[in-house]
Amino acid sequence: MNNPAKLFAVSALLAVPALAQTNPGLMLVPWAPETNVQLSGSAFVQDTESSQTGLDADFAIFDAAGRFRLDGDSSLDPTLGFDYTHLEIDTADAALPEHLVDVSLAFGGRLNEIDLGETLGGTWQWGYTLGFGYAGTAPFADGDAWYGLGSIYGVLPFDRDSRLVVALEYDGNRVFLPDVPLPAITYFDRLNEEVTYGLGFPFSNLTWTPNDRWTLRITSFVFVSAEAKVTYRATDDLELFAAYDSRSEAFQLANDNGSRRLIFEQQRLEAGVNYKLGGRWELTAAGGYAFDQEFDRGYDIRETTSIRDLDDGGYFRLGINLRF
Repeated sequence: MNNPAKLFAVSALLAVPALAQTNPGLMLVPWAPETNVQLSGSAFVQDTESSQTGLDADFAIFDAAGRFRLDGDSSLDPTLGFDYTHLEIDTADAALPEHLVDVSLAFGGRLNEIDLGETLGGTWQWGYTLGFGYAGTAPFADGDAWYGLGSIYGVLPFDRDSRLVVALEYDGNRVFLPDVPLPAITYFDRLNEEVTYGLGFPFSNLTWTPNDRWTLRITSFVFVSAEAKVTYRATDDLELFAAYDSRSEAFQLANDNGSRRLIFEQQRLEAGVNYKLGGRWELTAAGGYAFDQEFDRGYDIRETTSIRDLDDGGYFRLGINLRF
């Protein structure tokens, strides 16, 4: 079997968010050389208030994710990944829960190559992920808050820089059609020495690197998130960046209707610095403006009822990435 890491060594794939380790990205994002563990964490802090009531709210979001390559020498490439999101809301507003937690765990691996014939492109490479999670207000106490995860994907490489990725993914806590397995298809290619891209559904991206200092990346997950980020590499260890991103999260409220969830949506504009330590550690400090922060109730984002809005305002964020 060809080396899977090389087959995915196209810069378009590197724009997949690092904090996404229990979906197909667990297997599709290439590993850095001599790396078997990747860990990421981020803490967002904001002093805001409820738009409807005017009550103060100390709002924090903690994100963590990681993946562990259990046997990098095996052609099956067994890998374990986790995602953790924690929303903390300190307020007298009874409509807003104090704690919201989403934690998930997944296992992934590769399957043997399968030749589907010239009609279907030739030799495909296949893989899978399988996991479970819990998203709710009372950790591990609400049976309706448990959900399943799973995917199967295929990759058809055309040459060194282009490939087609197809997948069927189930995510029981997705903010859009959580109970329905959804197909995905993305074509990745290099337009020239400066531009790589991925075009498809639900994931698309574009990376433009006009020189060794500047990078622009635009990433979109339909119904889930979007990001645009400009990075300037001031030195080998220091990067400056400006970014826009949006996110959507869903949680099951304790003792609520199992078919109705609390859905949080947020958009951000931020600027900051990344500082690399020894090539395997990276620290981030950023400040920005958060807006369109909404808590709604519904089955998914297609039809919801507004619960509370948090006022727009400034925030501070710290992050860390490490690999070894």
